[in-house]
Amino acid sequence: MKKMVLSLVAAAALAGCDMPGMMADPTATDLVSASMVGAELSGGIVVTDRIARPLAECVAEHATDEELARIVAAEDDAARNAITSTVLARPEAIKCATEALTA
Repeated sequence: MKKMVLSLVAAAALAGCDMPGMMADPTATDLVSASMVGAELSGGIVVTDRIARPLAECVAEHATDEELARIVAAEDDAARNAITSTVLARPEAIKCATEALTA
């Protein structure tokens, strides 16, 4: 049993998975995080390094494959932030961001 569990964990690691779900492309997460730092949200809240990463992880988790590709391909932060805003406006992403920032 122990060998089977270790084999499954090793296979998941090789496949780029983390338990319990799939990992998003770290490049997209890094780009979203970097582009969000200093951006002003509604209500005059400025995104700091501390909150950018949890928000970026929610974006990566709730974006479609096409949106992630567009985030990676975006040539500037403004284009990247427009896609990010669209993703973060979804109810499931709002829930993710709220949980991430209040944990």
